[in-house]
Amino acid sequence: MKRLIHWCGMLAAVALLAFAIPAAAQQMGTTSRAGTFEFILPVVYSLEATVNGQGGSSAVVNEDLGFGFGFGYNLNTHLQLSGLFNWSTREYRATLVNTDGTTRRASGTLDTSTISFNGTYFLLSKGLTPFLSGGIGSTFVDSNIPTGPGTTACWYDPFYGYVCNTYTNTKTYTAVSYTAGAGVRWEASRRLALQGGFNKLWIDGTSSKPTFDGWRLDFVFRM
Repeated sequence: MKRLIHWCGMLAAVALLAFAIPAAAQQMGTTSRAGTFEFILPVVYSLEATVNGQGGSSAVVNEDLGFGFGFGYNLNTHLQLSGLFNWSTREYRATLVNTDGTTRRASGTLDTSTISFNGTYFLLSKGLTPFLSGGIGSTFVDSNIPTGPGTTACWYDPFYGYVCNTYTNTKTYTAVSYTAGAGVRWEASRRLALQGGFNKLWIDGTSSKPTFDGWRLDFVFRM
C-alpha cells in the first residue's frame, strides 16, 4: 500500500510540473521575490531507510508522510534564508544482536522532529525556476523504547475529579543534522507558490550517521 502511495505521489509531482511549466511559460518575466517574507507549509514523503548500528544490529524505517511549517526571507531574487520545523512518525523493524551473537526481531514507532536553518538559491529570476538548498539544524529522535519503570503522577481535575496517570521515559537523542536538496519552484500568483523537490537529511552524533531521503512539496504564501 505504501509503495502505491509512493508512486502516486511521484505521478502527482510529475503532473504538477507538467501543468506548471506551460502555465508559467506565459509569465516568464522577472519575478518580485526580493525583500519579501514567506510562510512555508512543507509536506514531506520520507522514503524507506536502513540504519546500521553497532555489533551488526540494524533497523528498517518505513516510508511515511511528515509535515511542518516555516518562514523565509528573500534577500534578493535569487537567495532566500529560511527556518523550518518538521516532524513525522514512522514504524520500524529492527534486528537486535544478543551478546552471544544470536539475533531477534523487534518493531516499534519512531518519532522525529527537525528544526533547521536553510539557504535556498533560485537559479533564475523567473516565476518558474530550479533551485538548490542546504541547511544545518538539530534533529530529535524518540525511539519509544522504555528506559525504566514508569512514574505515576496524580492530580485533581475540575471535570474528572482525582486522576492518576503513569509516564514512562523512553530512549531519545538529539543530534546535529544537515540537509541538501534540489527542485523546482512555480509562482502561481504574487501570493502563492509551489516548490517540489528531492531532499537528503544526514544525522550526526551517532556511530551509524543515518541518512534519510524524501520528496517534499512546499506550499508557499508570500506575505
